[in-house]
Amino acid sequence: MSTASNPPRQHRYRRRADMPLLGGIRPPIALLLILLLAVAAITALAVGGLRVDDTPQAVRESHQFAAEDTAASLRAGLHESATDLRRAAARYDSAPAEPAAVLTALGQAYQKWRGTVIVRPGTGRLLAARGETVPLAGLDLAKVTDTAPAPLLVPSAAGTRLLTFALVTTKTDGRALLVASDNLRLPGIATRKEQTIQVLDATGAVLDSTGAPLAEPDKRLVATAREHASLARPVPGESASGSLAGSPDDKGVRRVAGYAAVATADGHDLASPLGLTVVSTSTIDGRPGSLRHPALGLAAAGALLLVALLLAWFLIRTLQRPLLRLFLEARRLTRGELDQPVRGPGRGEAGRINRALEELRLQLLDPARPPAGPPVVKRRRPGIALPLALCAVVILGWSGPLLLLGGADTEVRVPTQVVAGQRDRTDTAADRVRQALNEGYADLRSLAPALADASVGQATTLLRATLTEHDRYRSLYVLGADGELLAQAGETPHRTGPDALGPNGVLLLNTSGKEPRIAARAALTAAPAGPDGDDTGTGRGPVVVGEFKTDFLSALLTRPGLGRVWLVDDRRRVVAANEGYSSFGDLPEGRAKAVLETAEKDAAADVLRTGGDPSLVSAAPLGGNGTVAKLGWSVVTAHPVAWLHLDQNRADRRAVLAGMLGLAAATLCLGWLFIAVGLPLRRLAASAEALAAGDRRTVLYPVHHDEVGAVARSLELIRQDLGAVARPRPARGTPAAASAAAPTATR
Repeated sequence: MSTASNPPRQHRYRRRADMPLLGGIRPPIALLLILLLAVAAITALAVGGLRVDDTPQAVRESHQFAAEDTAASLRAGLHESATDLRRAAARYDSAPAEPAAVLTALGQAYQKWRGTVIVRPGTGRLLAARGETVPLAGLDLAKVTDTAPAPLLVPSAAGTRLLTFALVTTKTDGRALLVASDNLRLPGIATRKEQTIQVLDATGAVLDSTGAPLAEPDKRLVATAREHASLARPVPGESASGSLAGSPDDKGVRRVAGYAAVATADGHDLASPLGLTVVSTSTIDGRPGSLRHPALGLAAAGALLLVALLLAWFLIRTLQRPLLRLFLEARRLTRGELDQPVRGPGRGEAGRINRALEELRLQLLDPARPPAGPPVVKRRRPGIALPLALCAVVILGWSGPLLLLGGADTEVRVPTQVVAGQRDRTDTAADRVRQALNEGYADLRSLAPALADASVGQATTLLRATLTEHDRYRSLYVLGADGELLAQAGETPHRTGPDALGPNGVLLLNTSGKEPRIAARAALTAAPAGPDGDDTGTGRGPVVVGEFKTDFLSALLTRPGLGRVWLVDDRRRVVAANEGYSSFGDLPEGRAKAVLETAEKDAAADVLRTGGDPSLVSAAPLGGNGTVAKLGWSVVTAHPVAWLHLDQNRADRRAVLAGMLGLAAATLCLGWLFIAVGLPLRRLAASAEALAAGDRRTVLYPVHHDEVGAVARSLELIRQDLGAVARPRPARGTPAAASAAAPTATR
């Protein structure tokens, strides 16, 4: 007789290879506690530890953006001036003229230069002059070759002058050097009384300034800003820019500076050799920003700490302990300890399994006891889903108020410097559009004399060359006395015929359609220039028309940090925008009409808090001189207050992040509990009730290797014991033995 002991019964049921090790009910509860404590710590540090700044980032950025806008306008002006001069000189390559006639035609077409001269490159002999004296002393004209020199800053008795060069062909002296002189001026923008904008050269000398004079400490801050701009290494195609804050004085007043280099980082810009830097500064009172609820972060962190401990205690008491007790009771029955009744949970799926175990214990004690009837079908109760749902509601109650902080807050205080900065930037955008349209009209006036005596082929060549030189036009064409098309370059003209003729200047060709057509029109027979730079011609007769690209106007309105920008006509209809818009439609920001009414002559800005989300709205007319000022157009900007880098907005965004992290932790851990424990436990409860009702053929397989799986294995052992008691063991090889050895397997 063998003395080897039989192996334990539970070893007959090995864990399947595809059974995942999810760790049971303990890991998700522990992970939920850890994650919620981590979110509470993040909330305390990120939201509760936020301190207000006496120089808000939005104020510093307003000066940085002002410097960037001014630098961009200067860069565009330098490029435009050099391009206009060289293009005007190139028209005399095929038809040379006398030097004096060249300067006269140049002065009639453009009023941008203070003085112009034509000199012989090798000797410097003066051939013709117009306007103020051009400072040529110290220039080495002998080095001038077939390429015109780059723009140059030259000191003079009247101040520093910007010299622009071009090579021109004259009738008597051949190839000569055309030099135009102008002072480097800041764009015509308005500044508030405490703001100063300066443009400095590479040595730190101030070339132009607007605003109040600076004290000596403020000058040192400007010098530091220029050094930062010169040392910065931006990405290619971008210019160096930034902001900094000075130290407060004895009254707590400090100065903030924003700087931007005029030249781009690639070094291929005409402004690169000049080394220009724009610095915008203003004083602030040093009063820190405001927070709506300074103790919000600490209060939310403390509340989440209590919630985390409460939920962990609740889940352990309602889920973990009942399941562990159920596991111990089931294992006791498999060991044959049937004297004591099953004592376990009475609610939910665990309670159903507990009642089934008690019925199975009675059946094991009394094999003759009939199986219990099928369970009475009652209204489905939530079971394990109820405590999980309660936990989710509690966490949502904590996260919900924090998430609501992400909405528009009508009480956020916007610093006056930010409001004034938005107004000034809108004024700069309007000046940029006005200048670009006037430059386009000046191009046509400069081109008109050459087209007047040109053949159709020559006119087409000139139009194509102009279209290639400038990216502002979609189409250039010449119309005859009756509006017939004589020459064309680019896309198809919007309209020809007598209706296409009219006064000279910038105009809107259509009042409806998919795309507004903005154009400039100039007569081929030039008239004397008026006091505003316009001519007095009516445009009746041969005219040259240039239609502007829509993308060109949109690019003029696109600036970082400016928000939504629209160009509206005198009837408040949108004709261009930096984002998608409805042509000739109403302003999407309907509240801007009130600001537009106050901005008929000067730029205006206001924070609108009613009728929608708070928004910083500004408007500026296209005033100044030139034909564009007569259109009555305006530039409107709208910047949501929630986008501003203010202390309150930063606190709200961090609070929203904390709320989202809390919801994410709850979704992860509670979902894990429901999928890994709740669903298997629900299926096991139904199988246990079926087993107690007499189902001896369905095999119970554990789904996971955890507490629920252990209870399933214990029920399977009980099923086998009940099957062995219910029928005598048949002899080997009989049909009864074969049928008894093949139970139905279900999962």
